[in-house]
Amino acid sequence: MQPSPIQVPTYPQIPQRIFPIIDIGDFVLREKCDADAEDFFRYYSDPEVNKFILCEIPKDVEEARKELGYWRRVFYQNDGLYFAIADKKDNHLIGTIGLTSHNAYQSRVELSYDLAREYWRQGITSAAIKAALKYGFQTLKVNRIEAVASTENLPSRNLLLKMGFTLEGVLRQHRYHRGRYVDVHSFSILLSEYRPEFTPEFF
Repeated sequence: MQPSPIQVPTYPQIPQRIFPIIDIGDFVLREKCDADAEDFFRYYSDPEVNKFILCEIPKDVEEARKELGYWRRVFYQNDGLYFAIADKKDNHLIGTIGLTSHNAYQSRVELSYDLAREYWRQGITSAAIKAALKYGFQTLKVNRIEAVASTENLPSRNLLLKMGFTLEGVLRQHRYHRGRYVDVHSFSILLSEYRPEFTPEFF
């Protein structure tokens, strides 16, 4: 009598997470990669760019590569996602925009962004924020998207107000930055306030 064949249980296959790609005209929001490290370090180490960035600045390309890897993993750890902003002509990284610290229970996520100086005031950040808001409200299904910026960062303050955010107030000495405690403005936009058809003026 032949033994019965061993029955191997089958399990449903877990689908692989695919990082989204969002077209924003002449530029695209895509996943970060190791090849972006030099572009990232070049613009991020510009004193005019990082003047109001409330985190540590990489000291070299290798540190920049590690930081890109850290923010890349946010998506695979279900903590939001951090896009590269890339030029369609050559796929070079020119900035980043992220929705991070995703709290599914409280239904909120935090927006942050940066952009190489030579691309300022061309409407790129406005377009990227518009795309990020759509992703946050329609894909992540959050109720609140929040952001903070140094009280000295007037361009970011004006931009967020143009994009429909509400300035909620000042968080005193909220961040420790370059040897001192920094006050920040707290902003938010709620699902009930979100207008997907809204087209901001270039900023």
